[in-house]
Amino acid sequence: MIEPRSDDLVQLAAFRIGDEEFAIDIMRIKQIIHPQKITKVPKAPRFVEGVVELRGAILPIVDLRRRFDVPNRELTRASKYIIVSIDDRLIGLVVDAVSQVLRVPRADIKPPPEFGPTGGPTFFTGVCQVGDRIVMILDLDQVLTRQERIELGTSAPKADPA
Repeated sequence: MIEPRSDDLVQLAAFRIGDEEFAIDIMRIKQIIHPQKITKVPKAPRFVEGVVELRGAILPIVDLRRRFDVPNRELTRASKYIIVSIDDRLIGLVVDAVSQVLRVPRADIKPPPEFGPTGGPTFFTGVCQVGDRIVMILDLDQVLTRQERIELGTSAPKADPA
């Protein structure tokens, strides 16, 4: 068997929301932190938990359980905030657990399945099989609508270019 070249591999950070496993391109992650005290923001969208302070910056925190309509549950010791850059702004994503880094051959990533008349889920850029698990790859640029990004952009700090 021929080993794939390293430039043919995509590195993904796998995480759990409820019983399902998802992944994000590792290059989009700025930091993974333990949950912090959240300050609620009046009239924020339902899936926005509030804001936290991180090294002097105020970051909006988006709960992916609420975004994906997964039943809510209390944070646990395994819960994490994944700090990502969306539209050059830092945003925290609440996940139930971060599990591992996956190295997946680019050729093994398939388009996400299409459901319903609208053509399918827009939250995902692809899907891959890792062992006996199917992992949906999150499209960070589609997690928030354009209007939601504009609304959150007023409070989210600019991401460092590094």
